[in-house]
Amino acid sequence: MHISRLSVDAKNRVDTMLARADALFDYEWLFQLLWDEFRKNISKQRLNEFCDNLQQERERRFLWAFVESHRSSLSEIKDIHNGMFEDEDFGILLYEERTKLIEEFASMHLSTRWTHIYRPQDKNKQNDSWKRFVMNLNFDDDREVEQIERFLYLLDKICLITDILTCRDTDSGLGEISLVKYRRTRLNLKAPQTNEPPRETLIKAIKKCEELFKYQTAWAVVRVLCIEDFKAEMNKSEFERYAQDLLKEPQLKDFKQGCPNGTIQSAETGKNGSGKFFLLNSSQWSINGGYPWAIDLMAKLRQSITIIEIEQRAEEQKRLYKLSEKGFLGPQS
Repeated sequence: MHISRLSVDAKNRVDTMLARADALFDYEWLFQLLWDEFRKNISKQRLNEFCDNLQQERERRFLWAFVESHRSSLSEIKDIHNGMFEDEDFGILLYEERTKLIEEFASMHLSTRWTHIYRPQDKNKQNDSWKRFVMNLNFDDDREVEQIERFLYLLDKICLITDILTCRDTDSGLGEISLVKYRRTRLNLKAPQTNEPPRETLIKAIKKCEELFKYQTAWAVVRVLCIEDFKAEMNKSEFERYAQDLLKEPQLKDFKQGCPNGTIQSAETGKNGSGKFFLLNSSQWSINGGYPWAIDLMAKLRQSITIIEIEQRAEEQKRLYKLSEKGFLGPQS
């Protein structure tokens, strides 16, 4: 699983989390990481000594709380399933439950810091991002301890529901049931509106076109793409913060061209006003003195996005076909 940071626009945090929940709340990899850390600590000293040290060492205290909370809400999810009426849809019930939980989760200050915990692409690379999250936790304050416990409870329940809905869960026995419900019904659910394009798709497209980002001003092409193709509503400074946030993703860690403040204004000005074409629709760039490299980059980005979206749809069809072979989907109307 890959954990991505949220939009820098705070007012859209809830909508962004809801729109990208299937990807954001996949933390099984993190549980495995922290479980390994937990076992290392256990093996170093006797259990009672480990418990005594929890009060003094934030990391160990957090490890204990995290492991203890993992899958603690499974019985509640099973109660939802077992308490359904015949005309109720398990997928919808879980979706609605997750929506309420995410709204509360996003309102907690801990969730803002939590989004900075990431999964490195190199599985053999040490990942200490969770330790930075723990550094500011105060386990000596009873009220904060309650907040931490509530935070971990919400995280566990949201992740468990998401694992069931996306069929990542293999232990509860509910995965196959809810997967069918979810895939059939989520098409009828209105997706939350956000003011940014599909993040993962855009990151992949930018990475594929990295060799064409010869100048920092190439980010002006990305901004026009976001506005024209995804109806993004970001002014220059908002987009620059958004681009800076994208560049923190592991896939773009070594990206050559950054997007510091003032990049878009500089691009639109250009040498002797040559960048004014960025203010026009991209279809008019070629007849209004648009830079050849900018026109080429826009074409390549759009081509890459199209290919990525086709590949994603193909993968989805493969998964649905495998389910139909197993008899999970039944006749389709």
